[in-house]
Amino acid sequence: MKLKGKIKELTALTSAICMLSVPNTTALATTGTKINSVPLSIESEIEAGDTDSDVTVSTSSSKFDIDDVVITNEPSDEWDDGDKPKLKITLYADDDYYFASGFSKSSVSLSGSDGTVTSVSRSSSDTLIVYVTLDDDDSDHDLDVSGLEWDESDGTASWEESDDAKKYEVRLYRGSSAVTSVLTTTSTSYDFSSYITKNGYYTFKVRGVYNTSNKGSWEESDSWYVSSSEAQEISSSGSSNGNTPSKYDIFRYWCVAERQYRLVVLQRRPQLYHKRLAVY
Repeated sequence: MKLKGKIKELTALTSAICMLSVPNTTALATTGTKINSVPLSIESEIEAGDTDSDVTVSTSSSKFDIDDVVITNEPSDEWDDGDKPKLKITLYADDDYYFASGFSKSSVSLSGSDGTVTSVSRSSSDTLIVYVTLDDDDSDHDLDVSGLEWDESDGTASWEESDDAKKYEVRLYRGSSAVTSVLTTTSTSYDFSSYITKNGYYTFKVRGVYNTSNKGSWEESDSWYVSSSEAQEISSSGSSNGNTPSKYDIFRYWCVAERQYRLVVLQRRPQLYHKRLAVY
């Protein structure tokens, strides 16, 4: 323990001597030419599903060098949709140049891959750290939706497929009032028959969705007038295409006592099987 104490004292003393004898390098550096701007070019090849992180940072300036580039949020497995790589870029000033105190992030310009300078940190007159967050590449996806149409015979809405949409969000309106909440489907059609229960002018809106942070613009259909009698007919005889329940469900089961298959028909009410209509 005494030895450690002596070493600690010696180290402190040595440090004090060094501080007295070594010239102030920061003071010397500030006698050079101040660096007023930092141009950086970033090329990122990172895409969703990648397990590696291919990012290149370069500069056209001869006043400093890029000493190190670190991705601070690199995933342990692979990049997911919506991930935004965060870079820590360390710059080192060349001889006769220095970074002044109070260097602003607005003095850093980016080109190549889209990104934002979130902050800068000056650890000394010759070292500047730039923090950059790259934009999500998903912004380039085509999510436009067109060709919105009504099938007036059964209340089904349809539209043309969007190039990059993984699913669609739809919503039904009667006049200016929303009839449904925002609904989701992976198809290019939606059966609204069970919601068309009153007379009025109906429209629907749809937009393409790539992920939760990348959605297209809402597009609106032409209005369609439905009379009271038409509404009753459509809502009562609506078919099931995967997004709404059918009016009847038929089940096939093995009857042990009779050693044969039998069918049972159930009439469905919202969320419940209400009544057995027949057994065959």
